[in-house]
Amino acid sequence: MAKAKGSIILEFLIVILVIALLFTILYPKKIWEQEENNTQSCRGNMDRIFKIELIFQKHHNNYTDSFDQLISFIKDDTTKEHIREYFLADTALAETLTDFLTESDSVADLIIRNLWADTLMYSIIEAINYDSNLASVILNRLEETPLGDSVLAKRATDSDDVFILKELNSEVSALEIYEPIKDDDSLSLVFNRMMPEVSIGSILDTLYTLNKKWANKVDSAVFNTLDKIRVCPTVNREYLITVIDTSVIKYVNIACPIDSTDIEMTKADFIKYNLGHQRIQNHGKIETGEKSWTR
Repeated sequence: MAKAKGSIILEFLIVILVIALLFTILYPKKIWEQEENNTQSCRGNMDRIFKIELIFQKHHNNYTDSFDQLISFIKDDTTKEHIREYFLADTALAETLTDFLTESDSVADLIIRNLWADTLMYSIIEAINYDSNLASVILNRLEETPLGDSVLAKRATDSDDVFILKELNSEVSALEIYEPIKDDDSLSLVFNRMMPEVSIGSILDTLYTLNKKWANKVDSAVFNTLDKIRVCPTVNREYLITVIDTSVIKYVNIACPIDSTDIEMTKADFIKYNLGHQRIQNHGKIETGEKSWTR
């Protein structure tokens, strides 16, 4: 039996209402998330500009309010000293670049894993001089790995576990010892506590100096980053850089360019302002080295 005309219209209206309801929920969420991302990107840009300014000041004994001069300072340095100082100072950037290299090149990944293992094993060998129980626990776990036969053979000689672990460490790579036991629940906590502080920047610097191909990849990624930090993503305008240079002090201020005019202009976009509830505000500034958003 055919549906009544009124029933069809009612169903159609219900569908329209459901769509409208979803729109009123999802569209503002999208707008808010976009502005939150812009806020974090803007603040990250200002932080990176400030880090480059510090490196620039180190070499020139002054800051600059010129973006072109600041960016060319990094890009045009044939010694590569400036670019290395930049990623050494920017932990987030160094982490991103290190992940990029290790994920795209197995050799780079192996080098980093060996570096971590060597660093940790040095601490372990030092520790077992005072904690023989740690040596015993590690050897117990290693008995269940490809090194198990070697461990059992050495223990059969009645040598103490500290001596055995040191001997094993001299015969095989630290990575061969660490890799098969790194995820052991009881040991992973110990290893995390024992791992010395190694900056991610210094790790990236190791890769950078070892291989020209990796260095070129880092250069390309950094230059791409530099091209993107000029402007606030919300209004697409350059940051406001002010250099204060007196006989007493020198410092640089970096501010988000969003002003009251931009805030008023958002009201002109009926859909975003009224339906998306878009509200923008200045993202802050770095003044005399202090970030306004961390106060």
